[in-house]
Amino acid sequence: MTKGLFIILLAGLVAACAPRGQIDHVPRAVAGAADLRRVFVATNRNLAPEGDLELVRQAFGAARSQELRYGWADISIPPTHEEGEIEWPGRASPDPARHFVTRDGAPYAGKRQFLDGLTSASQPGRKDVVLFVHGFNVRNAEAVYRVAQVAHDFDAKIPIVLYSWASAGRVRGYVYDRDSVMFSRDGLAQVLRDLASEGWRVTLVAHSMGAQLTMEALRQASIAGDEASLKALRGVALISPDIDEDVFVQQALKIKPFPEPFLVLVSKMDSALSVSAWLTGKPWRLGSIQDKTRLAGLPIRIVDLSDFRGGDRRKHITALTAPEAIKVLYRMERELARQR
Repeated sequence: MTKGLFIILLAGLVAACAPRGQIDHVPRAVAGAADLRRVFVATNRNLAPEGDLELVRQAFGAARSQELRYGWADISIPPTHEEGEIEWPGRASPDPARHFVTRDGAPYAGKRQFLDGLTSASQPGRKDVVLFVHGFNVRNAEAVYRVAQVAHDFDAKIPIVLYSWASAGRVRGYVYDRDSVMFSRDGLAQVLRDLASEGWRVTLVAHSMGAQLTMEALRQASIAGDEASLKALRGVALISPDIDEDVFVQQALKIKPFPEPFLVLVSKMDSALSVSAWLTGKPWRLGSIQDKTRLAGLPIRIVDLSDFRGGDRRKHITALTAPEAIKVLYRMERELARQR
């Protein structure tokens, strides 16, 4: 597989979906003040032709694969970037001075090469990594660029791995995505085991439905007696978790040793979770919980982002898109890092 083909494969999108973001490959996007961020990818998305496009325009899409695939992409963040934003070109020609673009990327031949790539990207003697799990209705390109945005805005000094699970990437795919969560937990557990076996210390960050996937993988590891994976966790953060609070409590009680610190970022203003709660017939989801006493006794820290302004209009990813929240969480992360 050529590098150019892998860049296209990362997209997980079709040209007809103009309102949705897609990978734009600009090989010579270097450019001065632009920040280059490498995103490492582990995915169980399958390769399949999209629509009527030529076979060469295959993509990582919604179809599920039993096999994990690995790769990397270098994402260029423009010097005009605003915190919390992903500056997509839309229908305009991609311009590295104004837009997120992909400068380079390639598949790894296998897991060994992927792990070696992480080592090469790390500071000598340091084996810390962030593992990011995206949420519902997210296409692969959107997840890749979100990770790059997070790495830039939080000034990440360590590698970030995206676990790109097989979301349908459409609003009407809610049930498909919930099934994909169950399908994908083995893959996430495998990535955690592989990192732990190499001595990596993992900060696990999950958004929305990805939090359900994360809790299932951690519960599974505990039941299987995989203490090494759980002990490798240097912290967990669930952002706007799309989980029933009763289910979350049951999951948490099964996870031993329980990773700490463990943050749950919530907002009663989250309209996306309001819809999810309505679909399930309950007043809220964990990420919009209002009766926090239901979580009493768990070794977690709840961070309420309800009053933060800015960010996405649905208030579903405030932690990563609202500049004010980003600054608070940045300081919190640095404080926690000093305590470890």
